[in-house]
Amino acid sequence: MTIITSTASQVAIEGLSITTSNVLINQVPVITDAGVGEVASNISDPDHSLNYTCGTGVADFIVSYGAQTNISYVAISGHTAATPTQATVELYNGSTLIDSVTIKRNNNIMFTFPLMTFQDLKVKFITVPNNYQMTVSYIAAGEYLTILKGEQSGYSRQWLNRHTTQRSVSTMQVSPISATQRSKALKGTLSLPNELSTFAENAWQDFLDFSFKQPFFIKEVKSKPESSYICYDPKNSVNAHAQNRKLDMITLKFSCFNGL
Repeated sequence: MTIITSTASQVAIEGLSITTSNVLINQVPVITDAGVGEVASNISDPDHSLNYTCGTGVADFIVSYGAQTNISYVAISGHTAATPTQATVELYNGSTLIDSVTIKRNNNIMFTFPLMTFQDLKVKFITVPNNYQMTVSYIAAGEYLTILKGEQSGYSRQWLNRHTTQRSVSTMQVSPISATQRSKALKGTLSLPNELSTFAENAWQDFLDFSFKQPFFIKEVKSKPESSYICYDPKNSVNAHAQNRKLDMITLKFSCFNGL
């Protein structure tokens, strides 16, 4: 079996991390360096056409969700913290630093850690300059699964790819004259060819229930919070194994957004 639930003893294991819950949906966070006329609940809404732009104060931009239980990940999508220059994003339990990452691009971020209870779940954005009016679209938190051996050869490393495509007009000598760019959704396919049938019938069904209600995050590298993307429009397929009736073949296709 290649998928396990996240627990304190398993959190150090390397593998793909896939979120299976989100307790922050529809919650209203408390904001430090609040923007004028901004709606704080937008940050808890997966609709990326909604967002929150902070103020111009010298204080760091902090999003606080108060007490939360059964949390093993916190994920951030659609932010502009690193637009002027590199920025640092920190996760706190009250005044205790849980994890941090410094980024030079606006990658989506997913922190993973042992299952814990937060006295006050805080996400702090440290930008340069610190009065930069950055925007964030979405923050989620909850539990996740770890996939140990599910990545097949050729799996798209979508945190390293771009949504932008470019097409150039060239001269007869094929030197470029002008170019146009457009954006498109990235696509992913996760293949799990040797999963226990008990997993496909139980834990995987729970994940699918969640994935059709809310977007889910995938994190590719345990030690790199920036190796993450938010996924939507899942298309799931479970098929019988060719040689063993106790095994199933799972395929999950999805669209995703990595922030770049």
